[in-house]
Amino acid sequence: MTQPQLVPAPTAPAILDMLRDLIGSRSEEITAWMDARRMESGAPFYSSVDLRHAGYKLAPVDTNLFPAGFNKLSPSARQRASLHVATRLGRYQQKVCRLIIIPENHTRNQGYLDNLGALRSILEGAGVEVRIGSLVATDAPIELATSAGEPLIELPLKRERGTLMTSDGFTPQMIILNNDLTSGFPDILRGVSQAVAPRPSQGWHRRRKSIHFDAYDKLAREFADSFQIDPWLIASESHKCGQVNFGDKQGLDCVAMGVEKVLHKVRAHYAQYGITDEPYVYVKSDAGTYGMGIMTVKSGDEMLELNKKLRNKMNVIKEGVQSTEVVIQEGIPTIDNIDGAPAEPMLYMVDGHAVGGAYRVNKERDGQGNLNATGMEFVGMCDESEDGKAKMRDCHFGALGLIAELASLAAPREEYGEGYSI
Repeated sequence: MTQPQLVPAPTAPAILDMLRDLIGSRSEEITAWMDARRMESGAPFYSSVDLRHAGYKLAPVDTNLFPAGFNKLSPSARQRASLHVATRLGRYQQKVCRLIIIPENHTRNQGYLDNLGALRSILEGAGVEVRIGSLVATDAPIELATSAGEPLIELPLKRERGTLMTSDGFTPQMIILNNDLTSGFPDILRGVSQAVAPRPSQGWHRRRKSIHFDAYDKLAREFADSFQIDPWLIASESHKCGQVNFGDKQGLDCVAMGVEKVLHKVRAHYAQYGITDEPYVYVKSDAGTYGMGIMTVKSGDEMLELNKKLRNKMNVIKEGVQSTEVVIQEGIPTIDNIDGAPAEPMLYMVDGHAVGGAYRVNKERDGQGNLNATGMEFVGMCDESEDGKAKMRDCHFGALGLIAELASLAAPREEYGEGYSI
């Protein structure tokens, strides 16, 4: 497969070239700026960021704090991840020698199992002993395997005086969540004595995309002011609507007005840069992952005329949770493609540092659509290659990583009111 090619809009800035030049001329300043933000607010233990690249702009469209897909990373990217894990663990007061991973509940998905095996390998590469615990196993371990035949044994969990351990007595100093807790905060994790990363309060039962993008917008503006670029080139316009029920059409008028509000702002930016494309938006569930609860809209009227099939699609997300809040986000068409199919970069961070990535490709969608859907495939990025050898490609990893790191560093700045921040 060929590497995605940059085809910038003729009258708009080529954002990847702009960011590459900025990194080349002010690298030390950027590093110092990013390090200061890590010291100020911290960084997620790990995260992944989906980016969209339109030629004239590059911006995050989703930031996941419980990422899957580590099996998509090359051996060298996994080694970088292990080094950053070791650095992160070294900052804890108590020496961390033993970890438990708590995975998603739907663990029989083979792609997810391969991710779980890769994540375990990354953590072991940081010099710690790792077990896998399960929120659904009760009386006996669940015996699974990666597609390569590597055993994955998920052990039941138990509590003793506030300490979480596996049923066979393995007691970790730290718990790594790879479960986004869409359906709620499990009781077994409440008040445990060990450190838990990411914190359970960051699960989708609590976290909201709209709040994340508000935090990202502020951070992107700080960065843009510091380095003299237009913040719109690295961020997207958005608007939130709450109290929506797609099943009985309640709240769709709010969504329709929000769509028009975002489109109005985008048209102004397009006029500024001479962009002649027709603007559009994504309407997304404000909570949840896996590409569920997302649709593409070009006018407010479209929302008022949704048929029953589309309303049912938007009404329920992962694990049957009803979608009652949505975020309306500026649509960013992707110009990246692999073998003629639209592609978007996914970057992986550990401790706020980009370690590697992959391209999500979907030949069943167009450049405006949601690529996280049926038909998607993954292609390695930069030194990621199918034969496992390090083959650096001109994929602008520095520019992609910079924006992904900004999105990752926005997560600790999310504010949820009542003195509570995740």
